Amino acid sequence: MLRKNKKKLFAGFDQMAIAKRITLLYGGIFTLSLLFLSFFMVLNISSMQQSTMRKELLEAMELVEGYLDSGEPLSDEALETLLQESYVEVSVFSYSEDEMYYSHHKNVIPFVHHPEEPEEKEKKSRKPEPPSLREKELKENGFEIMGKKESPGGDLEYILESESNQQIMLLSAYHKTEEGLYRIQTFRMLADGGYMILNFMSKMLIADIIGICCAFLIGRYISRRMLRPMAAIREAAERISIEDLSQRISTEGPEDEMKELTETFNSMIDRLETSFQKQNQFISDASHELRTPISVIQGYASLINRWGKSDPAILQESIDSILTETEHMSALIRQLLFLAKGDQKRLSPQLRSVSLTESAEELVREMSMLHQDREILFQGETETEILADEDMLKQLLWIHGENALKYSAGKIEVSVWKDDAYGYVSVRDHGIGIAEEERSRLFDRFYRADKSRNKEIAGTGLGLAIASWIVDAHGGEIIVKSTVGEGSEFIDKFPLHQRMNEDGKGDF
Repeated sequence: MLRKNKKKLFAGFDQMAIAKRITLLYGGIFTLSLLFLSFFMVLNISSMQQSTMRKELLEAMELVEGYLDSGEPLSDEALETLLQESYVEVSVFSYSEDEMYYSHHKNVIPFVHHPEEPEEKEKKSRKPEPPSLREKELKENGFEIMGKKESPGGDLEYILESESNQQIMLLSAYHKTEEGLYRIQTFRMLADGGYMILNFMSKMLIADIIGICCAFLIGRYISRRMLRPMAAIREAAERISIEDLSQRISTEGPEDEMKELTETFNSMIDRLETSFQKQNQFISDASHELRTPISVIQGYASLINRWGKSDPAILQESIDSILTETEHMSALIRQLLFLAKGDQKRLSPQLRSVSLTESAEELVREMSMLHQDREILFQGETETEILADEDMLKQLLWIHGENALKYSAGKIEVSVWKDDAYGYVSVRDHGIGIAEEERSRLFDRFYRADKSRNKEIAGTGLGLAIASWIVDAHGGEIIVKSTVGEGSEFIDKFPLHQRMNEDGKGDF
């Protein structure tokens, strides 16, 4: 049953708001610490009182001893004047004068009466042993010894209790001077223990209540201040939607974990906003690219339906156009599927040792065969081996080759070389070139540089996006060099075979 109640208690605590939990933890720990401290002080209040009183008795003893050492005449008035600022009472007995002197004149306590003569060896000792009180005489006068020990100064310390439960602390000692031997007793009544403890506990209780209330108020303030960025994050998250990703949280404040959390949240929203923008642009561009061939096919289908059945020329023209647009749509869909599989990590290169030189030579042969009217040159002096998926590598090279054929009318140069760590393959044309401000977007999906001049050039705008994915999957890099009006050069950089890690990624 107790275990079930504990589980319910902790379950309820876990379901609380974080601010309430922090407040309870802070206030609870402070409360327990305060109560423990109060309990410890109550238990030790008696010893604390005795320690304070012992210090006062020792100070009074030292004052009297100093006065006796000075050689001044001893009298009741001298003791009273000496101890007028102290609550300690003193009795001094001079063995040479056989006289008792008091710092008080009334209510002489029995244990300060005429003491017995000390033994001769005590008189001759430079520092006599402290005198003891006789229990028999004390009992006859209504006192009982409750405690006896040697004080830090070497004197005998007594705790005496009367029949009325009044306690007295007393220090007893011999003091030897040139004038003779003296017995000194300093004593003071202890406060009523029960009353003192009750008074102390009542004051501690008030202080504890005030401290506990302050602890919970401070804990509430601290928890709210600490969790203010979290509240801002929650409010921003509630305002954020797919239609509005512009909301951000202020990062003003100290350099702490909350600021790091806020910056991480803002960074996440930045990435989401960029991703949604790209996704929306991708959907818009894909829709546009698919809408054009569909519209052409629908137009020619309507043309056949109206006049093509009886006119062979119109029929053939329509069929040719429909086939062309169908091939364009088929290529577009294949490219979209390739990128979708890559985004979903369902497509990975099958790596093996491939000759970059042979792949580039094969590209040049096939391009020369298909485009015999174009001058396509190859330059590669040494064999360059890389780890690659051969089919993807050919697809990459054909993307660069087709772009060179589309955007230039002059010769095309394909080159292969390597250095100590990397292999390079370059496809260079001497065509229209690419403006510098457009290079940062070359690898965006459906982006085509200088669309106003390229309306008549076939293409989907996905080729370089696919090329970028292939090179990244092989741990490589694409370098673009271009000058408007002079041509462009695309350089694919791959780690050499011996530089590849076991997972197929480059270590550069």
